[in-house]
Amino acid sequence: MSLTSTSPSRHTAVEARGDLRDLPWACMARLWSGIILFAFVLTHLLNHAVGIFGVGAMEYAQHWRWLLWQSWPGTVLLYGAALTHMVLASYRIALRRTWRMPKDEAWQIVSGLAIPLLVAGHVLNTRVASSWFDADISYHAILYNLFPAALFSQSMLLVVSWSHGVIGMHHALRYMHWYRNVRVGGLVLAVLIPVLALAGFVAGGREAIHRPAPAARTPEQIAGLDRASTLVYSGVAGFALGFVGLIGVFYIRRRVVHTVTVTYRGYGPVEVPCGTSLLEASRMYHIPHPSTCRGRGRCSTCRVQILSGAETLPQPFGAERAVLASIGAPGSVRLACQIRPEHDLSVRVLMPVLGRQLGGDQDAEAREWAIERDATVLVLDLRAFSTLTHNRLPYEIAVLVNRFSSEMTQAVESHGGRIDQMYGDGLMAVFDASDKRAGGARAALRAARDMTRVLELLNSEMRGALPIPVRAGIGIHTGSIVLARVGDGVSDNLIRAIGNTVAVAVALEAASKEFVADYVVSTETAEASGFDFSHLTKREMTLDSNGMSVSAYAIPDVTTLDAIMAGKLRLGMLNPAHS
Repeated sequence: MSLTSTSPSRHTAVEARGDLRDLPWACMARLWSGIILFAFVLTHLLNHAVGIFGVGAMEYAQHWRWLLWQSWPGTVLLYGAALTHMVLASYRIALRRTWRMPKDEAWQIVSGLAIPLLVAGHVLNTRVASSWFDADISYHAILYNLFPAALFSQSMLLVVSWSHGVIGMHHALRYMHWYRNVRVGGLVLAVLIPVLALAGFVAGGREAIHRPAPAARTPEQIAGLDRASTLVYSGVAGFALGFVGLIGVFYIRRRVVHTVTVTYRGYGPVEVPCGTSLLEASRMYHIPHPSTCRGRGRCSTCRVQILSGAETLPQPFGAERAVLASIGAPGSVRLACQIRPEHDLSVRVLMPVLGRQLGGDQDAEAREWAIERDATVLVLDLRAFSTLTHNRLPYEIAVLVNRFSSEMTQAVESHGGRIDQMYGDGLMAVFDASDKRAGGARAALRAARDMTRVLELLNSEMRGALPIPVRAGIGIHTGSIVLARVGDGVSDNLIRAIGNTVAVAVALEAASKEFVADYVVSTETAEASGFDFSHLTKREMTLDSNGMSVSAYAIPDVTTLDAIMAGKLRLGMLNPAHS
């Protein structure tokens, strides 16, 4: 996420109280240093994975990896990123006002603190041994010495470092517009890569121990590594002691500084140490307050309305200002994770956690209530329903409606769709084929064809009982929707599709009357499906008073739709009146 420029007053306030973690350059440095370290771990694990093909393949891949990471630029970049990430992350942890947090955030902290301890020995026996003492660190030599004695410790290092990086990358990228399109593939790779790396490590290790033993390290090398080991582990211990001391200093400072009163609308006043963020205050007092980005200022779910005391807060800057601008928030709305009141404040949480039963991981529960994804929405409405039911007995109406509901549900579900809403004279269905727009669009068109066939069957069976034949208009549109739970608890609710895509599908169905067509299909659905609509006339529709328009194709009947999906539609096949 790009950061905008910051106001001088905000910089002064931040620097004055020492909140380095709030500065834009610190946030970006922590993020990019993490990305560099993740890239190193990724290339290292991929190098392990080729061990499936033998030690020779590992050493060949290692040669190319060393060109990147053992060059002077690569070395400076790698160790600079490691130092930057350790210092800034440790500082951020030390400044925490509460240890109540979601499970994945807790694992990131625990794994991040464990990595230096786990990796120190590995670095000593590879980079330090090679650069300082000219030791052999080829895969043959390393695997011969490590396998199988160090299999558990190396596997632990792999799992801890990889999971730490994957969680960090997920939270860094999840708000990118393209992320949901690659999320499934990314999850597969996140599981597959470490599994292959472990398999390659085992396969390579078994081969290495059956090869001739590599040259043993000289007494001078062993003595030098012992001295380096003492130095490295002393540095790690010193860093750990400094980290613990920093936590103690900040804890004492929080105990002696004055407190501020934050009054939550609906929850009452709470007292917190000066400098505590509103999100931390909510967690300290178990006030429901979602934040899907874990308080990093990348989402807007933790936003609050400042009811009083807004004048005592510094102006939004950096990530907060960018996020608030992206959602068009008024001046009284702020991000709870980014404001640290130094005077009394009164606020209202704008996005409370839904559901009566509040669990420990409030952020995970918030994500259970809504998800955005691409899907195809189909809206169907029966024509002249009042005429169909006029002077009919209640039982006759019930028979018609239930038969209609049953047949339509079967038509939708047989093509992988889901009935979102069913009402007396119509329905709305959602087709989502695992993030593949083509699959959802094609399924919706096939279901629409089957629905018309079912209505023809109903007309044939109930000809004597209906005053007029049953007909329907169908609108289909593909785009982004929000699938939101509507109800009073996760176990007692319905999932509903919400968003502009739904409104467009409804408008397309209404337009089918004007076009005298059984189906009106948006160009987005037509393009996503891959079917050939080129011989139909594209129509422009204005949807609202603001001039929003959509392009669509009017399909007159099921025969034409059949021809489109069969790929048999040719110029001149249609009646000119319908084209």
